[in-house]
Amino acid sequence: MLTSTLYYKDAMLAPEDYGLLYDDRWLNDRCVDFYLEYLEYNYSIKEESKVKPNLLRASMSFLITNIEDAKYLASALPKQIFSADIIFIPVNNKQSLESFIGGSHWSLLIYVKQNNKFLYYDSANNMNSYIAYKFADKISGVLEVKRNNIVVVKTPQQKNGSDCGVFVLSIIDQFYQRIIELQPNSDQIDFEKILEVNEQNLLLPSDMRKKIRDLANELKDSK
Repeated sequence: MLTSTLYYKDAMLAPEDYGLLYDDRWLNDRCVDFYLEYLEYNYSIKEESKVKPNLLRASMSFLITNIEDAKYLASALPKQIFSADIIFIPVNNKQSLESFIGGSHWSLLIYVKQNNKFLYYDSANNMNSYIAYKFADKISGVLEVKRNNIVVVKTPQQKNGSDCGVFVLSIIDQFYQRIIELQPNSDQIDFEKILEVNEQNLLLPSDMRKKIRDLANELKDSK
């Protein structure tokens, strides 16, 4: 259990954030960004890999969605985003610039550069689709690509009102592992297969929450 704020790379997790990792609690931006930060720095993609992913942080996703002209943020974005083959984007329905923490639902948008396509995953009957479309319009301008239609992908549905963020992280985790396992000499990359949710192998919400708690405790003890 955390009794003081944990700092990891560019992410932070306060004791009150850690408390949200228990069952029936809604994850905030810090919880989401903490795990994405861990994935990016601990599961390195082979240098020669044909697929370069980028994990856009929730805080940056929020800014891109809600700023009037997202092109002004281009210089603040990580350089890797412009050369990435796949961009994972956590989407939150919070629309107030007064605070970075808030909202009531998380969903996942994925941009695939190969076919200039957005894939959308929502564990609550596409509740966030309007925000996803808004983000896709904004990020397309930043990346200087034409936005094609968003493809809604079949997604396991949550059984309560609090597990949306956990589903987003579980799905990203599953896809990221597949990308890591890709062979550098693969001739053809089947993005549809890589980005299809395997519900049987998807971590249950309680297991995903425990995984992040255990990770936080491990990092705390290693300080």
